[in-house]
Amino acid sequence: MAERHENNQGDEPELSGVLSQQDMATILSRSPVGICITRNRMILWANPRFYEITGHPDESLTGKNARILYPTDREYDRVGDKLGTDIRGSGTAVIDTRLSKKDGTAFDSRLRATYLDPANPDQGILVMVSDITDINSRATQTQQAQKMEAIGTLAGSISHDFNNLLMGIQGHLSLMRISLDTPDRLEGHISQIKRLVDTAADLTSRLLGFARGGKYQITVLDINQVLSMALEIIKPTRKDIRVDTFFSPATLSVDGDNSQIEQVFLNILTNASQAMVDAGTLTVTTRRVEIPEDHRFPFQVTPGAYVEITIQDTGIGMDEATRNRIFDPFFSTREIGDKKGRGLGLSTVFGIVKNHGGFITVESRKGEGSTFRVSLPASDQTPQADSLPPVSLAQMPKGSETVLLADDDEQVLKVGAGFLKALGYKPMLANNGLEAVELFTLYQDEIAVVVLDLLMPVMDGKTAFSKMRKINPDAKVLVATGYHVDDEVKGLIKQGCSGFIQKPFSLDRFSRAIREILDRPSH
Repeated sequence: MAERHENNQGDEPELSGVLSQQDMATILSRSPVGICITRNRMILWANPRFYEITGHPDESLTGKNARILYPTDREYDRVGDKLGTDIRGSGTAVIDTRLSKKDGTAFDSRLRATYLDPANPDQGILVMVSDITDINSRATQTQQAQKMEAIGTLAGSISHDFNNLLMGIQGHLSLMRISLDTPDRLEGHISQIKRLVDTAADLTSRLLGFARGGKYQITVLDINQVLSMALEIIKPTRKDIRVDTFFSPATLSVDGDNSQIEQVFLNILTNASQAMVDAGTLTVTTRRVEIPEDHRFPFQVTPGAYVEITIQDTGIGMDEATRNRIFDPFFSTREIGDKKGRGLGLSTVFGIVKNHGGFITVESRKGEGSTFRVSLPASDQTPQADSLPPVSLAQMPKGSETVLLADDDEQVLKVGAGFLKALGYKPMLANNGLEAVELFTLYQDEIAVVVLDLLMPVMDGKTAFSKMRKINPDAKVLVATGYHVDDEVKGLIKQGCSGFIQKPFSLDRFSRAIREILDRPSH
């Protein structure tokens, strides 16, 4: 023991000494992580792994602006600003972004940065770069699997609701037949049918939102309204559970994606209902809170106004080990083969809340239920009303122009033709994209506007639009589809499409959409 102690003492000066330049060069060249040094966003040096990851020849980036690594100016500015802010605030920064390789292909990456010398920030910033494309791909697959399970819950409830809606519509139609000589009663039935159709359209919108594959559409949301919709989906699945709601009487607004935020609530509510094996009580509360600078959260939180949503159940609860892992991407308390499913992944919930600038906390004890608190940054804006008050036919804008309506659904064509005639227009009908292009070729001088569905046989709407624009670059086209505005619709609008209207639409909305396009000056 003494001899070993003496040898250790003799080795200490050598082991604790500064590594030689050759040793440092070897470590940096063999590092599995890309490393570079930047100053004022200029690349001063990078190791071989950095060049391997980015696909640039060795030493070729020295003296170059870091902009060369980003696919867009916007992303370059976002990362640069956040990196500078975080390092100045806490001394380190961790940022996920997409970088471009030499050949132009983009890849998911995680940047970890700190000052090269904290005592002298002007020396530059040390940045470590990791390619996380495979990690993100697995996470995306997991999230999609979780989303499919959410859709199963959603679809089961929606099918139940749709049957009730159809029963209501059928009932009012039957009552209308025996009330033809009583205009007041007819008006009442018509009003109820319209309400039922609006509700059905809203249910369909939720399914379409889930099908968007995680694409965000940020709007101002009324949290009480979004949460109420989620509860309406969950309630029919567990009639034995009592639901108590304590919503803030004031409107609670957040900036967010409706389908993503609804998925957060659906996932938590579904897990809460599954945790109550027999019966129980689900308590949901909303309120606005102010988080001060000296908050006591054990993690970084930006001070300010938040909307806090509390979901509390009287279920089986969780022990500390389970509670500490519930947000892990691949963690589930369900066993393989469990007929109740894997459980809706709370890692998805965590990711969505974080991406919206919020945070989530959990309190739970075995046998005593669980409490989830979701906090989202409050918005100063007010959610827009879903619809305008009904107007009479006499108040709707009309015209006498020829309108080409292209749709493969016979009922849509019939209703559309009826709308156009009621508004004074001359309808021209096509059953698919090819037929629409042929009619447009023959009657382009007469056709004032084209109402075009996107999904049609023989030739789809996107192809038809492209061909019409080649025939007449000033052609006015209104896209009408049952899908949400997505990248395809946005692409058509950028190419000169005149507008978009989502099915199902009312006569009033249709009249305003057509007239707005027709009255718009041609370029």
